[in-house]
This record gives sequence, structure tokens and C-alpha cells, in this order.
Amino acid sequence: MAALVIGCSKHPSQPSSHLPPNTKDLGAVELVEGTPQNFSLGDGKSCTLTGKQLSDGIDVKVVVLTTNADGVVMSSQGEITTSPGRQCAIGIGDTMVGLTPTLKKP
Repeated sequence: MAALVIGCSKHPSQPSSHLPPNTKDLGAVELVEGTPQNFSLGDGKSCTLTGKQLSDGIDVKVVVLTTNADGVVMSSQGEITTSPGRQCAIGIGDTMVGLTPTLKKP
């Protein structure tokens, strides 16, 4: 597992220009607690986000799937804890994913 958390913005209304270069920004993401949600990242990559409510925020598990030229799917995962509505970025392998998560109960 390789993950690098870049940080969270306290101002989710700011443009995503403060995200690291080459970040795939998913924008505002409403997750249903405990339900995986899939997103295409382009270039043979996708990610799955699963949210969990914490007493002081949201825990988001991130799994990035990459299909190489031989058709082999490789998986990398990470986890980030943040407050609802805060823009965050997480590095997983060679992929940077930005998101502004919120969570609702199933």
C-alpha cells in the first residue's frame, strides 16, 4: 500500500488550482456510508471510494485500479480522514486523486 496525503483545504469553494499538478480532481463527491463508488480516472485507471462516518469527520478508503499494456490489473490503496466539504488530495502509487467528500447515511 502506497499513499501520500497532500492536504485538505478549509475553503472548498476555492478553485482546484491549489491541488498538485497532474491531480485527477473528482470534485464534490457524495458518498453513501459503506457503499463503494467507482470513478474513471482515464488512461486505463479507475478508483473506488468508500466512506465511513467518524466522530470527528469522514474516513475515505481509496482503491486505484490500473490496467497495464498486457491487460493486467494492478491495485493500490490508501486512506484519508477529513472533514465533510474539505477538498483533499491523496497520492496512491503514481496517481494523485483530489476530492471534496460528503457523506450520507444509507
